Amino acid sequence: MSVIPAVLGERPLGQAAGVPYSPLYDDLYHPATGALAQARHVFLGGNELPARWAGRDHFVILETGFGLGNNFLATWAAWLADPQRCARLVFISIEKHPLQKADLAHVHEHTADPAPTALTQRLLDAWPVLTAGLHTLQFDEGAASGVTLLLGLGDVADLLPQIVAQVDAFYLDGFSPAKNPHMWDQGLLSRLGRLAAPGATAATWSAARGVREGLALSGFKVEEMPGYGGGKRDMTRAIFEPRHTPPHLPGGLRPSALPASQRHAMIIGAGLAGCAAAWALARQGWRCTVIDAHKAPAQAASGNPGGLFHSIVHADDGLHARAHRAAALRTAQVVAPWLAQGRLHGQCQGLLRLAPQTDHDSAQALIQRLGLPPDYVRWLAPSDAAAIAGIPVPSGGWLFMQGGWLHPAGLAQAFLEEATSHAQVKFVGERRVQQLQRHADGAWQALDEQGEIVAQAAVVVLAGANDTHPLIASLTNVSPLPMSSVRGQVSILPLAPRTGSAVPGPRAPLLPVAGAGYVLPEHQGNLLCGATSQVDDDDVQVREVDHAHNLQLAAQLGSLPEHYERPQGLIGRVGWRATTPDRLPYVGALPLVASKHAPQTGRAPRMDQPRFVPRLRDEQGGVYVMTGLGSRGITWAALAGELLASWVTGSPCPVEAALRDALDPARIVTRAVAKGAQAEASD
Repeated sequence: MSVIPAVLGERPLGQAAGVPYSPLYDDLYHPATGALAQARHVFLGGNELPARWAGRDHFVILETGFGLGNNFLATWAAWLADPQRCARLVFISIEKHPLQKADLAHVHEHTADPAPTALTQRLLDAWPVLTAGLHTLQFDEGAASGVTLLLGLGDVADLLPQIVAQVDAFYLDGFSPAKNPHMWDQGLLSRLGRLAAPGATAATWSAARGVREGLALSGFKVEEMPGYGGGKRDMTRAIFEPRHTPPHLPGGLRPSALPASQRHAMIIGAGLAGCAAAWALARQGWRCTVIDAHKAPAQAASGNPGGLFHSIVHADDGLHARAHRAAALRTAQVVAPWLAQGRLHGQCQGLLRLAPQTDHDSAQALIQRLGLPPDYVRWLAPSDAAAIAGIPVPSGGWLFMQGGWLHPAGLAQAFLEEATSHAQVKFVGERRVQQLQRHADGAWQALDEQGEIVAQAAVVVLAGANDTHPLIASLTNVSPLPMSSVRGQVSILPLAPRTGSAVPGPRAPLLPVAGAGYVLPEHQGNLLCGATSQVDDDDVQVREVDHAHNLQLAAQLGSLPEHYERPQGLIGRVGWRATTPDRLPYVGALPLVASKHAPQTGRAPRMDQPRFVPRLRDEQGGVYVMTGLGSRGITWAALAGELLASWVTGSPCPVEAALRDALDPARIVTRAVAKGAQAEASD
């Protein structure tokens, strides 16, 4: 699925000035009486806002057509002006034809009904790369409050079933049913009940019969209200009053029932995964205790001097490609301001991924077929690739605009620092957790090697990479999660030429270059290159043979001159990555071993989809994992942390349901069940 940006046209004769027009739908974006005034009357008024969010911890709105963003801006402004506002407002909106940033800025600059300039500019500053899928745009308004825009780019028929959220208010917007019937499809509207929270409301300027019937089929009680502007005598308002409310699925979204005083997570592991989990949970108002066997955070695999982050391009644009794209884009969003503030070493000006087996024509055809915009990825011919890299790379490659390199320990520290600005976060070092047990009051306890309690909390997050195995083994009836321990060694080369040597020294690229190995730009006078990859190798020593391997890769990438002689006493570092069989992380609630009977129904639970697999969680808390990030810890950390926080708190999921399932640890269970069924069928 690709995204086709909107095109604004000249307004038709006889229409009022200052009203944007879409030639694609032959319709105006809003009535001449004003977009913001309509938003206040129809969408805010029809959903009884701001009164309904008053005093709430969080409130979720879903809009079916983002358009020019006026409904979002009006809602944001109303939220800011309300002293009784909820702590966190999440605004989910879907748009098939988003405007380019420059066009959006032009519209708001010349509209006759402008939104507050400061809010419009903040929206423009955060405007995402126009790739298909969900994009998280965060606007903090204080230590414990803020607005999140979860912007879904794509067809509403494709994206609406992929939303995982409990919605308190629906804004049903879009071009008129006569001009764009697809947006108002009765079958589509009839499925809104899946997303509706208890007491949810819906409002739209349309009073069309099909719209009312679709809402009624979804469990809403529909009524008419006086309309606003553009000759609209009536509008539609609806209240969710279903005849039956199904129970929460074991692997589905489950809003936390814990009181604020008990919203405490115990995170075991203080590498990138654990620190990112604390960052994301703290943003939801949760206290966190982060525990690690080392004296300080990020001392294991996250302790390397530098690492890459970038997306990937696959011909089929399947789950792996889409998941990596979402992760890399989110990483770039999160770290860009930290880099600009000097809080973090690294850069986010792009990454070159060499692809010697790809030619210019096939690369351009793939970009066009997948609809990938040039501010996301470009194909560079060998000469252009060498020019932008600043070293003689041997082939062309993909330039990922939202890629770069970062100091992993610095990123982990930035996550923790940011977390403490939102909630109480405590780091407990030099304590190795050996076992987990649950107290009679429901709290989980972490025990060290002497059996002493290190900490206790309602929720446990296992984020210790390869140290996760023994902790899972200490729990009963929990499905094991296969992972491999992969040893990696990096090499650090001084860039200054050696005295008396006739051979030039190493050449650092201007931006990270990856292929069979990688080389990073100069940092502290050194060139970092690597890395080896050895499964089940526990040798802690830096090995000369691995240095030779890394230097060979660096030479192939163009960073080492011919006949370069390795200096004596070359510095390196060894670490171990936790890698899953399918190279995607595990993020979610721990799956249980299949039981014969489900407690709710008395029947054997379904095991064919992750959402049906029983979990080690209940109303009082549970055990979750965020591990298996492999060699892409920097790429995955931010998005995986936010996905983990969605699992724990019940906040809207930051990725599509298909990607959530692809990262769910229960996929191991469902695949084993499918494999067993295939074996039975073949017997």
